[in-house]
Amino acid sequence: RRISWLLKLFRSPVAIATLAFGMSLAIAGLFESLGLTLIIGAYVMGLALSRTDLKHLVRENLQSVYTFLVPVFFCVMGMMVDFSAMCSKPVLRFGAAYATLAVAAKVVGCAVPSHFCGFTPVGALRIGAGMIPRGEVALIIAGIGASTTVGGRPILSQEVFGIGILMTLLTTLVAPPLLVALFDVDRPGVRGR
Repeated sequence: RRISWLLKLFRSPVAIATLAFGMSLAIAGLFESLGLTLIIGAYVMGLALSRTDLKHLVRENLQSVYTFLVPVFFCVMGMMVDFSAMCSKPVLRFGAAYATLAVAAKVVGCAVPSHFCGFTPVGALRIGAGMIPRGEVALIIAGIGASTTVGGRPILSQEVFGIGILMTLLTTLVAPPLLVALFDVDRPGVRGR
């Protein structure tokens, strides 16, 4: 609320959104200087603003920044991939197994609790399938590991980075058809309806 109050002093929606973005970058930089990853700082600032009445104003006014930076982010991640390492047989095998485990973990980890919260088995599976994709955060963490060096060597080898990219790609591709198939099932998703 104090951050919201401070931002509201500027009155202009564009100024408020710009200052909120600047504060997010500053907090991210502070977290990075303290030895944490910058994504945690930006996430903390996003959480703080998401509880205020400014959340919609900030989201609307920063949409163009989002539209510009997201493709840049994915291009940078793509440029970090060594495709010869990612397409090797061991990486493809392990990546497929890892992606399978990731899908199973998301479906079970999200479907079981939702089943106990009033969803039917079909509804619980829909929730689990909707949670399958792993996106930007997994890529950010993998990118940090691949670009950070200790003793002149990256924390994540190109093979391990490739496995992370492959898992992210496969989980993103498997979710939409699975969701379509689950919503084609003509059964209610919630008990008692």
